[in-house]
Amino acid sequence: MKKVTSYVAGTALCTMLGAGFAMAGGLDRSGQSIGILFQQGSVAELSFGSVDPAVSGTAFGFPTGDMAPAYVVPAVGVKFDLGEKVSVALILDTPFGADALYGAGSPYAGISATVDSSALTAVVGYDVSERFKVFGGASYQTISGSVVQPGAPTYTFDLDPASGVGLVAGAAYQIPAIALRVALTYRSEVTSTHTETETFGGVPVAGTMDITTPQSLNLEFQTGLNPKTLLFGSVRWVDWSSFSVVAPVGGTLVSYSDDVVTYSLGVGRKITDTLSLAVTAGYEQSTGTPSSVLSPTDGNFSLGVGASYDLGSGKISGGVRYVWLGDATDTNGQPFTDNYAVAVGMKYAWEF
Repeated sequence: MKKVTSYVAGTALCTMLGAGFAMAGGLDRSGQSIGILFQQGSVAELSFGSVDPAVSGTAFGFPTGDMAPAYVVPAVGVKFDLGEKVSVALILDTPFGADALYGAGSPYAGISATVDSSALTAVVGYDVSERFKVFGGASYQTISGSVVQPGAPTYTFDLDPASGVGLVAGAAYQIPAIALRVALTYRSEVTSTHTETETFGGVPVAGTMDITTPQSLNLEFQTGLNPKTLLFGSVRWVDWSSFSVVAPVGGTLVSYSDDVVTYSLGVGRKITDTLSLAVTAGYEQSTGTPSSVLSPTDGNFSLGVGASYDLGSGKISGGVRYVWLGDATDTNGQPFTDNYAVAVGMKYAWEF
């Protein structure tokens, strides 16, 4: 069962690209999974996700045009064992991000925002017994961003890159004989102190400010339904209601009134000794509250398919997910409807 599980789980992870990557609530990008810690033996993984959203609406009677550029989400991970009970994982990913740009001819022309991040997470796991594992570690996170609001006068905000450290802790219950695993992971807030520069009418004002990204909980689970079939899924809660960016001159640039819970469920099936297939579904409930002009969607529903092929010394996986983005009304009372995103991903896992 362990060998079958490793085939199917590789597919599961890849088809879940989009649960975290495709326009999730707040600034969520990667989903911050530590699933590599549970792989058998020593493993290195390289993954690449590409998300192409289509988000547009009508503002004051005129079309806004597509305001959501495509973006990529790379990740690298390595896991190895130190003896029979201790395992170590290192994960480099992009946990948070945003890209918004309204083009010429839009009522919101020139409004733009970017958020970039990276995080290096180190996690150590300890097998208390065959069925219980505890783990903990730390994440070193770097984040930066910018906002442009044209007008008379134009306002700009630039947040220089800065870093902070957060904690990671969790536990898992496993029954290897039936490929059962339930893992709960907590990540703390991460605070970084930045140099920020604002211009209002061309006059620069510089200062410092703290940015605190929110705490989160990931519940990830899987179980074998039979020797060739695996049921898997996740529930992710992020404390977005506690997050905001308040600039000294520009005031509140980003804030959220609600936390976000994202659900994913899938089934993987071993087709041959080397090929596995999977289907997944994802859901994020809408809040019904007005959305920022910079992220005018509210909730989502998605479906994905994927495949994993065993190469002997490694596995290659690929998946695609279509996301129906929830309709939203922006803070100016303008509607954004019938939007979507397409996410594709590839992953190579090398066993060494």
